[in-house]
Amino acid sequence: MKARLLAALLLAPLLGACATKRDVRDLRDEMAAMRAAQDSAFREMQRQNRAMLDSLNSQNQRLRGDISNRFLQVDRQLVQIQELTGQGQQRLAELREQINTRAQQEAARPAEGTTPAAGGTAPADASADELYNTALAALRRGSLQTARAGFQEFLRAYPSHALAPDALFYVGETYNEAKDVQNALTTYAQVVQRFPASSKAPTALYRAGTIEAGRGNRTEARALFNRVVQSYARSPEATLARDQLQKLGRS
Repeated sequence: MKARLLAALLLAPLLGACATKRDVRDLRDEMAAMRAAQDSAFREMQRQNRAMLDSLNSQNQRLRGDISNRFLQVDRQLVQIQELTGQGQQRLAELREQINTRAQQEAARPAEGTTPAAGGTAPADASADELYNTALAALRRGSLQTARAGFQEFLRAYPSHALAPDALFYVGETYNEAKDVQNALTTYAQVVQRFPASSKAPTALYRAGTIEAGRGNRTEARALFNRVVQSYARSPEATLARDQLQKLGRS
């Protein structure tokens, strides 16, 4: 009896060790299987993502190509306008005629994949927006003459467009940034005169006031700031004008 009990006690650790090793081996096999499944799922996700990105990139490249071609055409026209400055009205008139012809062609041709708008006005508006945005981009990168020529051509071709007040205001900005004070003041005054109800009117008045204040013309500056306060009391510029009036003194 004692011998059997002793044998059982000696075999118990050995059996436990075997079970522990088998459990570890089984656990390792399960982990390897899970890892392989995860790797497979991850590779499939990567493949799907690459396919989706390739499709989006292809569509984006086509769209950017179409837009770039249009902007390139407009930018070339603007460069030509800039180069022709001072070379005679006849050549400039010829260039404007070319621009008008291209605008008419764009207006007559519906955009690919779209239904032509009534009266064919949508393509014309698109051309106007392109010309405006190209001029604005030139202003933002500091190409003042190119921007001015673009905005002036926009105003000539689209005098009644909703962006006309903005275009005229930015013409004034090109003069202001070029330190051409007199032309800047004249242009700002035209904004107020031609588009008194636009949001750019109080901005133009305020900008003119700051120019006069900077030149030491306190009387003219006060008059301009007072016009902002009286005529455009609810505009953001009215608050700025009141601050300027306090600095200048109302007397």
